[in-house]
Amino acid sequence: MKKWFCSVAGLSLTLAGSLAVFAQTPAAPPPNILNIETINIKPYVDGPFDKVASEYPALAKHIKDPMHMLAMESLTGAPRVIYLSGFDSLEALEKNEEWVPGDADAEAKIEALDAREAPYISEVHHTIWHYLPDLSNNVAAADIPHSHYWEVLIFHMRPGHAEDFAVTTKLYRDASLKSGENVPWATYEGMHGVTDSYLVLVPMTSLKDEDTGLAHKKDFAAALGADGMAQMNKLTGEGVASVEDNLWMVNPEWSYVEKSWVDANPKYWATEPPAKPAPKPAAGAPPAPKAPPAP
Repeated sequence: MKKWFCSVAGLSLTLAGSLAVFAQTPAAPPPNILNIETINIKPYVDGPFDKVASEYPALAKHIKDPMHMLAMESLTGAPRVIYLSGFDSLEALEKNEEWVPGDADAEAKIEALDAREAPYISEVHHTIWHYLPDLSNNVAAADIPHSHYWEVLIFHMRPGHAEDFAVTTKLYRDASLKSGENVPWATYEGMHGVTDSYLVLVPMTSLKDEDTGLAHKKDFAAALGADGMAQMNKLTGEGVASVEDNLWMVNPEWSYVEKSWVDANPKYWATEPPAKPAPKPAAGAPPAPKAPPAP
């Protein structure tokens, strides 16, 4: 876990100004319910894991799996992958969990892939989160189909200090806007599989957005002011137990995204199967005639 500088104020300085360059395309709001599957990959087996993980999206498309997923691999921390799937409601998630291909051959293929992937995995963990629009910011400006990197933060709060997180987040948002930055981020509260925790998702078109954030540290500090900094330090010191802050890179070959994403960035998302080799002539068959030379 990355050391957190003892305060959200310190973390805010690292984020201030990030993601300043976003394509201003209309964006759907973040999903109300977010299901995250975290897979811990054993050390030094990234290559074999990649080969198996890359086969799932094609199979999902073939069997018309209704659940789409965004896959990201860790750039910091232990080697792992997260799969994010969004739903309008818990009822919609339930329907997806109860969906079956209805094809014994397809189910057998899924089980075979799971068996091939298992030797490379040390742990699998599932969490469910609920979207908090009041603690999010400028989500419509995020160009998700072109966001190839994400900063993912999880704030683990001490029991009874949920309000401290809300106040701190609003202080950060106000200072960010005052400094001239309007960073898009989505905030979720933990519902199942996690306790007293908040998730903040920060999409980035490239890591250059992080460099932009570093260049605006002084502007953010000035906008927050000494009193604001002192208040944030007090709130986080009393209310925050720990923070996870990691960078993730989207892996399009492991993802199974909606058609609108593919249409928005086809070169990145569309993964075409390799071309089939030309069939070999049967034994004893005459060679294929050569094309006549050009006149």
